[in-house]
Amino acid sequence: MKKKNLKKQLLICLLYILIPLALGSLASIWINRSILVITAIIYGIMLVFMIPSDVFFGSTLDYNIKSVNPSYKHEKPDFIGGSKQQFLNFAVVALGLAICLLLLLVK
Repeated sequence: MKKKNLKKQLLICLLYILIPLALGSLASIWINRSILVITAIIYGIMLVFMIPSDVFFGSTLDYNIKSVNPSYKHEKPDFIGGSKQQFLNFAVVALGLAICLLLLLVK
């Protein structure tokens, strides 16, 4: 069971690396820009959407709910950010973005 779960996690991480590279290579042919620029943009967009919504919008949401229902009590989660797999996915995407930007700087 654990070996199957590990293979699934590795496949997901591999897809987080390969899909932006494939999309970046296709878009670089179409747009006539460097593959690194397009891939860095894709990684940046992915990184923005991987940030948990509680980080930025939690206090605004609580204020809006409290204004409608003053007796509402929001239960705070044990920790913000999700599971280890979500953190690993976020780290893979952040590393991909860092490598693309580093290669653009060196180039």
